[in-house]
Amino acid sequence: MAASSAPAIRPLTARDVDGGMALSSEADWNQVPDDWRHFISCGKAFGMQAPDGRLIASAAALPYDGPYGFIGMVLVTRQWRRQGLATLLIDRCVEELQCIGRTPVLDATADGVKVYRRQGFVGQFDFDRWQGHIDGAAQPAAPTPPVSDLDAAANGARRDRLMQDFLGRRDTIALGDAAGFAMIRAGRRAFQAGPVVTGDESAAIGLVARLFAQVSGLVYIDVPTAWRGLGDWLRARGFDIQRSFTRMALGRAEPFCRRDRLFAVAGPEFG
Repeated sequence: MAASSAPAIRPLTARDVDGGMALSSEADWNQVPDDWRHFISCGKAFGMQAPDGRLIASAAALPYDGPYGFIGMVLVTRQWRRQGLATLLIDRCVEELQCIGRTPVLDATADGVKVYRRQGFVGQFDFDRWQGHIDGAAQPAAPTPPVSDLDAAANGARRDRLMQDFLGRRDTIALGDAAGFAMIRAGRRAFQAGPVVTGDESAAIGLVARLFAQVSGLVYIDVPTAWRGLGDWLRARGFDIQRSFTRMALGRAEPFCRRDRLFAVAGPEFG
């Protein structure tokens, strides 16, 4: 589809949360309405609609307080795919981030990597989405660790609004201490564990074990492939790999994050 014949790109507003959820639910993603609200209120979210007014495609740019911003929520409803809509929306997100001096970063599936490379994105590192069922039980609440500071030190940018959003959700649990933390929050299909930030892999496994003791049900956790010990620990507990992703940035191969401290990301929509 030529750009001139594609549906017009428009900003998304709070009234588009239901339409966004319809897109992510069709794709069987794990997002909840609060995720859409965060992108719309704290970033620049864009969409295209069909003649009947239905939201058919989306993408969003979320600037962090640092050198980069994240592109997420790249979705196209089934009957409108392979017509270049996602490419047009990603280009718009790239423009939004570059105009405020942020390098665009995103997490891509294997199919997405091929598309994003053509747009100038470069692979930085890979991570796997592990999924499994756990049977924990709620434990007494513990003091919340300094999540925002620890997250910023590991990710190379401050994401205070995102961390506070997560912590403000009713089902979110965060535990740890001054050296590191692990977080888990409720998703549409499963609990989403992450970020997990600490000093070494043994400490990360200990944090994840404590985190999993807090909840029961299906859990996703997105772990960089470098952490084989954590992957082995998950596999021994019945987890398996659902899919894999590649962290990519426009024209930059060096990650912004400290890979020696990041043991699970917040999810491929947030990084």
